[in-house]
Amino acid sequence: MRGLTPDQVEQELLADEAIIAAARARQVVNLALADQMQLPMADGCRTLKEWAAGRLDIAPETAYQLTSTARRLIDAPDIAEQLARGDITFDRADAMSRIPSEHRSQWQLGVDIQGLRRIAARHRRLSRSDDHDSHAAMDLNMQPNLDESRWSVWGELDGYSGPVVNKVLTEKADAIGPLPDGTRLGLGYRRATALTVLCEESAPGYTSTPLITVFVDDKGVEVPGGTPVGPEILDKVACAGSLELIKTSEGRPLAVGRRSRVISERLRRFILHRDGGCMSDGCPSRYRLEVHHVVPWSEGGPTDPENLTTLCWFHHHVVVHGFGYRIDPSLGRGRLRFIRPSVHDPPHPDSEVGPGLL
Repeated sequence: MRGLTPDQVEQELLADEAIIAAARARQVVNLALADQMQLPMADGCRTLKEWAAGRLDIAPETAYQLTSTARRLIDAPDIAEQLARGDITFDRADAMSRIPSEHRSQWQLGVDIQGLRRIAARHRRLSRSDDHDSHAAMDLNMQPNLDESRWSVWGELDGYSGPVVNKVLTEKADAIGPLPDGTRLGLGYRRATALTVLCEESAPGYTSTPLITVFVDDKGVEVPGGTPVGPEILDKVACAGSLELIKTSEGRPLAVGRRSRVISERLRRFILHRDGGCMSDGCPSRYRLEVHHVVPWSEGGPTDPENLTTLCWFHHHVVVHGFGYRIDPSLGRGRLRFIRPSVHDPPHPDSEVGPGLL
């Protein structure tokens, strides 16, 4: 592929997309046949979407788009033929098939996909049955990776629930400011953080000082369930509340450390009273004030008043434990600024760098 001109690269991509469109056309035809033959029911699946996701090894959202488009193209043979010839992409066929046949026009072939979706939305009229179906189709999926260090979340909400969730998460996300160096966190990251905060605050028996058990062996540190944790998480645990250490060897407990409160409630109350709010320069926030080790506990930092300071939830969880910023030790008592890590990847793919508060 080396030595191609920009025009040749573009033509190669267009040719590939035509091949994909033709393959998708065969898929939707065969999915329609599978639906008519009731193959999902014969294989113990509740829906064609569920059957397609399992048999084709595709994500639920991809299966939904394929199966719903397959059913619509039964009544739109002209669009199906254009897709089979590779004249239009699958996404264009999906969008055009959502427009009622009497409102489809040749000029729409020049409209982008988002424009077609807006046209389709204007022509859609929901019945009471559609509302019920939309509600019944609500779905939330959560899938961890192999070591549970990351989770994927996806799903679908009905027309009422979607705006409610979007409004609450966006308002909560808008309260999250930039990092100390002015980096503006992307909306996706801020909304994910907002969702975590809302769930934490709604958890039964929620407390700002939970008991957390960690298992330590010669390979590292794990929390219950076998999920490995790194130094940043361990530092966060040490700041958060009660810590119970269990030493293990080859899966067997050697010794169980006494349950000790890393920062006692009495000391925590004193630090919060002494500081009177978040100690980060210029931060007026009093939201979920928490006590933090200036020199991390995992690095031998003592749990005494001189090594403890008060941070708001954002500076504690996002700035320090989320992105690895450290407190500048050169400033005197009463001032607190952060040092950006020497090796620091971009905070988030959606991040924007810019001055000022959000």
